[in-house]
Amino acid sequence: MTEFVKVSEDQIAVKTLGVLDGRPTIVMLHEGLGSITQWRDLPDSIHTATGLPVLLYDRSGYGRSSASSSHYNPDFMHLEARETLPTLLRQLNISKPILFGHSDGGTISLIAASLPEVRPRAVVTIAAHIFVESAVIGGVQAAVARRDSIVEGMSRHHLDPDTTFDRWAKIWLDPRFAAFDIRSLLSEIRCPLLVLQGDRDEYATEEMVHGVTREVSHAIGTFIPDCGHIAHRDQPRFVLEQFVKFLDDNRLRPLT
Repeated sequence: MTEFVKVSEDQIAVKTLGVLDGRPTIVMLHEGLGSITQWRDLPDSIHTATGLPVLLYDRSGYGRSSASSSHYNPDFMHLEARETLPTLLRQLNISKPILFGHSDGGTISLIAASLPEVRPRAVVTIAAHIFVESAVIGGVQAAVARRDSIVEGMSRHHLDPDTTFDRWAKIWLDPRFAAFDIRSLLSEIRCPLLVLQGDRDEYATEEMVHGVTREVSHAIGTFIPDCGHIAHRDQPRFVLEQFVKFLDDNRLRPLT
C-alpha cells in the first residue's frame, strides 16, 4: 500500500516492504523518469533475498507525489540529497539506510553519501551520472524526439506525466546544467560502494563508472552484460545477485 509523508511543501508517496524496525533499511531512489511502480519486481525480490526492509518513494512531482514546482534548478539533485532525503528518513525513523539508486537516483545517492546529513551504511548505484557528458545529452535528445510515446507510457505511473517529462528533459538540456559535476565530492564517501552500469547504456560512457572508482579507492565498479540504461528491466537477476553478494561481503544482511 502507498502512504504519504509530508516533506516541506509536498506529500511524498512512500511504499514499505517489511517492517521499519531499526535494522538497516534499503532505500530505493528511482531514475529521472521513474517512480515506485516502475521498479517492476526488483523491490520484492530484494526484500525476499535480503530479509531487510525496503523503502521506495516517489520524488516530488513523480508517481503519486505532489509537486511544489514544475521546473528544476541546476542544484535539484543536491537539494534532494541534502534536504528531502534526510527529512524523509528522519520522519520514518530510518537511521541505517542502504541507498540503492538508479540514474538520477544513483547520483543523488552518491551526493548523499558524501555529506553528513544521511550517513548511509552502504550505497549501490546503477547508471549514476557524475558529470554531464555528451552521451547523456544525446540520450535525452533522443528521448525528447520520442516524447509522445514516452509520456503515454508514463501515464500509467505518474499523475502528471507531461510535466514530469518536460521538467526532466529541460534541466538536462539547460546550458546552465552543463557545469553539473560531483567528482569533487566523491572522495568524501567512506561507506561501502558498488557502482553498476549496463555495458550498452545509451545515456552514459564507461567513464561514469571509472570516474567513481578512481576517486573512491574502495568502490567496486561492475559492468552489467547485455544491458542498457534500465538494468532492472534488462538484467534484474544479475543486479539482484550483485547486490546480495555486496551486502554479504560487507556483513549487512541478516544471518539465515
